[in-house]
Amino acid sequence: MDRKLLKLTLTSGSSKVFNSLSMTRAQAAAGTLTDDSYLFSVKALNYGVFFKEPTDKSWTSKIDAPVDTLLYFPYDADKLTDGGVSVSLNDTRFEAVIQEFAQSFGTAAHKNAGNDRAILTVLRTTPSLDPYLLKSAFQTAGIDVPKSYLHISDEEWLAIREFVRKKLHPMIAFGIDPKRNHKALDIDALVDKIWDGTDVSCLFPLLNVLQIPESRAIDVIFAWKGLTFFEYIYHNKTEMIRNCANWLKENSRPVGLLRGEDKNRIDVRRDEIRRQMRKHLQSVVSILENYRTAYNRLFIEKAGAKEFQEFLGNCEKYYIVLGGSLNRLDHAIEIIACLSG
Repeated sequence: MDRKLLKLTLTSGSSKVFNSLSMTRAQAAAGTLTDDSYLFSVKALNYGVFFKEPTDKSWTSKIDAPVDTLLYFPYDADKLTDGGVSVSLNDTRFEAVIQEFAQSFGTAAHKNAGNDRAILTVLRTTPSLDPYLLKSAFQTAGIDVPKSYLHISDEEWLAIREFVRKKLHPMIAFGIDPKRNHKALDIDALVDKIWDGTDVSCLFPLLNVLQIPESRAIDVIFAWKGLTFFEYIYHNKTEMIRNCANWLKENSRPVGLLRGEDKNRIDVRRDEIRRQMRKHLQSVVSILENYRTAYNRLFIEKAGAKEFQEFLGNCEKYYIVLGGSLNRLDHAIEIIACLSG
């Protein structure tokens, strides 16, 4: 990765970058850094930067994603974008790297390598590094993470929470006996439990009706929460994506005279970028439209559960595909904003 692209990647939004280095250094500067407050037991890992990078690979396993996760160590912690070394969390040599770090730089007391592996698995398999999604993933995996490593503003947290709550209400009500008198506050309490990951059992009646076994319940509900979060992100970025596509169409041609072969090369690359953006946008729109149709069919129109049953049954796959496509669109938006700015 060249330096300009590295800088663009490392300074992009939280969906692609988990800067463990800056959060660890912030604790050190505040005088609150202790062995207990580290995220990882292998101390070196706390001073790295994790980031997502789109790949050209085709992924089919639910534990993989169409984006790779890299761990980056800058040569100079004060000059993050001036270069460093990186390793993919998917690299078969990664385990050996971690062991070398543990021997060379030491480990934090009261933590264990098993917890490190669980955290790294979440970082590797979650298609976005957004704090909300990571927090939900860590909760689902039963991993306790220091709050200092999952910062999200109260305003954004409440906005996401409200968006998810509106989707959850009719899903919970579906499994409640209509003969019982339930106040809205009762459902709100159940929504809160699902939101914070403490109890998702109130959705089991719905999953049973939809013939989704309880052995899959936790994973399906997490994937559904992640997919709903991506729906929220897409709605907030729709205009940016359209502006990006319009710029490529209307304003991305070079100014001035060019040799024919240079012009053709630029045209080919621009058209390929447009084709890739259109492909991933269509993927996002198609999944979210199927989700909206199936959801409304069951919970709004009360017209049948078949569509939602099929959608929820494939929710884990849709969650990975949606996250990968949105990641690629995000990447394109940031690069084009840099070029057009």
